[in-house]
Amino acid sequence: MIPDSVSPVLKTRILIQLDADFPYTLDKTHFSVNATSESTEGYIRYLNVLNVDDDAKTLDCMFGGALSGVFQMNIRHRDYGLVDTTGLMLDVSSRVASFSPKVGSIYGGTLLTITGTNFGMVKTDNPVQISYNGGVGSTDCFVQTTNTNEITCRVDTAINAKNDGETGDLVVFLKTSEEASCDDVNVCNWIFTSTLPEITEMTAEYSQELGNYVVTFTGTGFEEAVKPDFQIAGVSQAYLNEDSWTTHKYTITDIADVTPSDL
Repeated sequence: MIPDSVSPVLKTRILIQLDADFPYTLDKTHFSVNATSESTEGYIRYLNVLNVDDDAKTLDCMFGGALSGVFQMNIRHRDYGLVDTTGLMLDVSSRVASFSPKVGSIYGGTLLTITGTNFGMVKTDNPVQISYNGGVGSTDCFVQTTNTNEITCRVDTAINAKNDGETGDLVVFLKTSEEASCDDVNVCNWIFTSTLPEITEMTAEYSQELGNYVVTFTGTGFEEAVKPDFQIAGVSQAYLNEDSWTTHKYTITDIADVTPSDL
């Protein structure tokens, strides 16, 4: 079965492989497929059989979502009856494996990169917040990019300055119905800091090799393995390989429409 792990809140196509010697010609109208919760008695989610491939002996089904949990897959054929699906389990969940940086400015604006499983492909699929003992007063982290395994978001700057050392928990919502679980109790911990990176030097030189200008920032307080987002008039510039975590280089791109007044 591919995939064997899906989001609780997103529609997902699932391909189920039958035994090669299944004795009947496949017809999608002859099958019913459901997922039955292992933990909640009587909680069953039915899948829509979209297509079948008789040569490959596969069922192409649509799963419409469910509460998080582990589900036993069940298949019934009109004439054959129940198909043996022992061990055919579906994991319905979304998880946060890690995020970085885990420390950011008391004034907001930090760009976070979140890795995990079963995130959505649309920015509104997984709203992100930094929560302080519940939803009231939480700080939004506005999603910039998203795919199945990674979300980037920027902490809201329209906040009252936080206290140095103030903590919160990163929360990734599954639309509005659930929250993605954290792989470990400490994975989603967040800290505000007043100790901010300091830029001590900026240079801009033309690179014959690249055919473009390269801007180099040198400073202190940059977090290791975090690539700062350098923007000109709201346009992010292309990051180059770092010489060290105290030096960051960018090529100037995508500013054709920027006027001197924008700078």
